[in-house]
Amino acid sequence: MKIIDIRMRPPFKPYLGKNNMFDTEATNPFAISKFYKNFGMNMSKSMKTASIEDLFKEMDQVGEVTGVVSIRKNQNGFENDALTDLLAKYPKRFLGACGIPAAGEKETLPILQKYICEGPCVAAFMEPGFHGIKIDDEKIFSTYEFCEKNNIPLMISFGGFHGNTDDFCLPIYADHIAATFPNLKIALCHGGWPWVTAAVRLAFKAPNVYLSPDIYALHAAGAVDYIEAANYMLREKFIYGSAYPCVDLQSSVKLYLEKLRPEVVEDIMYNNAVRFLNLK
Repeated sequence: MKIIDIRMRPPFKPYLGKNNMFDTEATNPFAISKFYKNFGMNMSKSMKTASIEDLFKEMDQVGEVTGVVSIRKNQNGFENDALTDLLAKYPKRFLGACGIPAAGEKETLPILQKYICEGPCVAAFMEPGFHGIKIDDEKIFSTYEFCEKNNIPLMISFGGFHGNTDDFCLPIYADHIAATFPNLKIALCHGGWPWVTAAVRLAFKAPNVYLSPDIYALHAAGAVDYIEAANYMLREKFIYGSAYPCVDLQSSVKLYLEKLRPEVVEDIMYNNAVRFLNLK
């Protein structure tokens, strides 16, 4: 089975090191050695070893998996060059979503031009809540305009714990952007959780909005509503993501396949991502 995992952070330079995603000694609530337990999943070998070869074995165990690798800002900034190196080394394993600042035309537009318009990436990735900016802040409008004009799919961390306060990920803010930029394709990673019903309504209503709740569609409050939407209302708007290495890939795929109707599996696990990412 072909699978596109739109939320995969493999063990390579931007995600390695102390206090980063593969730090097994970290003790914060989101640490790799703890977080997976909250969603009833497992800690795989690759999560322990931070070995990309171990990850490839796990990918092969569940199907023909392509991971969409996004870059988030770390102590070194946005390590998009490391992403392009990864894509060049493993072109059959990964697709790239370059990381961009949430605001600042002088910084953001050259990144989009270099890594997508002239480079190997297929999408852009942004985390405005982590930087204290709401998704409908006019500081970001130049980015939205550029992506809309150049048909660049935009993945946005929107849900979970992205924001200084809970209201940062209210779907009404994403609704403002969807209406203002109707030709901008947006995927809301983390799916607007915990505002599940409103997020589902938005994706159903707005042709340019996709949902990818990843872990929050499995063993989380509101998960049943996400799956119900994937099975029916959002059959063409729901995109699979694992959120690896927050959880293991094998458990994530297994649980999704158990919960999805057979007739929607190919759409959720593959086709919708192909359409969103302009792969056909």
